[in-house]
Amino acid sequence: MKRQAGFTLIELMIVIAIIGLLVAIVIPDLLMTRQQSEVSACQASLRGVQSALELYYTHYKYYPTKMKELITEGYLSDNSDIDPWNHEFRYEPRYDSGSGSGGGGSDSKTATNYLLGSSGPDGKSGTDDDIDPPINSKRHSFKSAGQTAGSGGETTTTE
Repeated sequence: MKRQAGFTLIELMIVIAIIGLLVAIVIPDLLMTRQQSEVSACQASLRGVQSALELYYTHYKYYPTKMKELITEGYLSDNSDIDPWNHEFRYEPRYDSGSGSGGGGSDSKTATNYLLGSSGPDGKSGTDDDIDPPINSKRHSFKSAGQTAGSGGETTTTE
């Protein structure tokens, strides 16, 4: 009787084990690379929002009360206020009770600073995966409640 050519059960199990080992090594690296690219995309989007906020400030001499104003005024395109995880960016204008600048009368409050960031993949503020803007200028503080601000050593708190 002629012997048929083929693989034995042991040879097939060895090949399957090697393929499984390679998959176990490669998949986590691919997932980490994807996560890092989403964080980089979020930082790039935040940089664009910061630029739009500064252009708005240059034009009006105060920051908008809501980020949607940047879209309606044409400083940002539609959905530019959404992070890669489909959550809106955190935007909190900081108000300075009025010196009269900014077009609202001497008793109005105008935004002279802001907090900006993303809540990250989980969508919850104040967790370890939050993303702050990559540009930390001296003019603005990007820290949230109780953390030391970027300029002057003052502390910013959320109301």
